[in-house]
Amino acid sequence: MTWALQDAKNRFSAVAETAANGEPQVVTRHGHPLVVIISYETYREKISPEPKKNIAEAFMECPVTVDFDSLIPPRRGRKGRGHSVRMFQEGTT
Repeated sequence: MTWALQDAKNRFSAVAETAANGEPQVVTRHGHPLVVIISYETYREKISPEPKKNIAEAFMECPVTVDFDSLIPPRRGRKGRGHSVRMFQEGTT
């Protein structure tokens, strides 16, 4: 149902009771929608169904498992810094 703001003020008990019974109440000012009054139960279901989890809790509940070792490519040979240092020590460039 839609109520003009002044009427909603004057009949607030009726507005609140109707909203509590599950029928949202629209309140207008100068013919334009201003607010909607809903039951607390509807608010809890729609706006805030449950407390938010932090990122660690979300990851711990994640059903996907990843083998991170399989994501690292195998090393190729022993070249790299150790090889360069050995060549420098031997005097070969």
